[in-house]
Amino acid sequence: MIQRLAVLGGSSVYIPEFILSIISRNLNVKEIALVGRPGSKLILVADFCQRLLDKSGFPATVIAETDLENAVCGAKYLINHIRVGGMGARLRDEKLPPKHGMIGDECLGAGGVANALRTLPVVFDYAERVERIAPDITFINMTHPMGIVVEALSKYSKLRVVGAGEWPVAYIKKLAALLHRDPSELWVDYIGLSRMGWIQDIRIGGRSCMPQILERLEHPRDDGFDTELIGLFRMIPTHATSLYFHQDEILKRQKTRTRFRADVLCEAEKRILKLYEDEHLTEVPELARERNPVWYEDTIVPLIQALESKTAHAVILCVRNGTSIRDLPEDSSVEIPVSVSEKGLKPRKVGSCPRFLKGLFVSVKESDRLAVEAVRHKSYECALQALAVNPLVPSLKAAKKFLECVVKEEGIELH
Repeated sequence: MIQRLAVLGGSSVYIPEFILSIISRNLNVKEIALVGRPGSKLILVADFCQRLLDKSGFPATVIAETDLENAVCGAKYLINHIRVGGMGARLRDEKLPPKHGMIGDECLGAGGVANALRTLPVVFDYAERVERIAPDITFINMTHPMGIVVEALSKYSKLRVVGAGEWPVAYIKKLAALLHRDPSELWVDYIGLSRMGWIQDIRIGGRSCMPQILERLEHPRDDGFDTELIGLFRMIPTHATSLYFHQDEILKRQKTRTRFRADVLCEAEKRILKLYEDEHLTEVPELARERNPVWYEDTIVPLIQALESKTAHAVILCVRNGTSIRDLPEDSSVEIPVSVSEKGLKPRKVGSCPRFLKGLFVSVKESDRLAVEAVRHKSYECALQALAVNPLVPSLKAAKKFLECVVKEEGIELH
């Protein structure tokens, strides 16, 4: 039994979906410590989560905790779920870059660098404190920018760190449905960086199904597959990969947008919290499910179960590269298949990048490295370099203007 797992950012209104996933997958855990800032939000979420457990008869206890050290004491797993600056910060990451001629995104490009500059100082502080209290804990990161956070902690902490995102699983499920197979039957050759992944091959029983899949995907669809890129490169990209290849179209849409994703989520969060005030509420409201937070059910809980299992499971995760992708630095983070069991994590050796991806991946990883160093040394120069070399930033002029705005609006200390 897992005696305790802790969740940083435990006051998120979507944490009840995590509880439902624990129940539905029968994760053998005794205590779930939700860590958040003092205030009514944490209490409302924790109380509702306990009601969900009580209704199902699941024998676990939810603890609302404002002290990080208390929360991780005795915990085997720590899920990092924080969003530094809240939805207001995400809105800036989405809204500010388009004003400077760049795609707005909280994970990639200029918005991803800005997010890293505000988020990494907090994450470094948490990691240092966790390391003192629970050095053997497994740190499961969900916080964006995923790749930069995992890379930073892999370099500068001794914790076992792994990043878990929902996109690889989502695409594998879609492809399994196309083949009328269970996802567990598919062997997936996947290479990527966080949110920028490519499926190179899919096999069933040792035989490639890729020609069959490519044939079915050659016509435009309304299910998240980029048929243009698939037709051009004969590989299957995940959603965010399109940002690089369709920058003009995406930026045009963002510049004319009046409501951003962060606006919608912020508004929904307030309404969801109001619903949680009802002490008789024992079902996750439909409003909370509209976001479709599948990452708990499809990624986080299965990962923890795999880490508890004697049998190895193949899971696509964001981890330290080592020698998995030959073209990238060993200390960079990559998103690749990993063999997961109670013995630990064993990343698969993926080999070389496809030639058309090598330059893009190297540029992204150099930008990530520089963003980490900018935070470590409070360096304006490194922050500007991180933006200037990023493939989603069009010019040094745009990088300078954007960074000046970020430093001013966020109050980030750089010299």
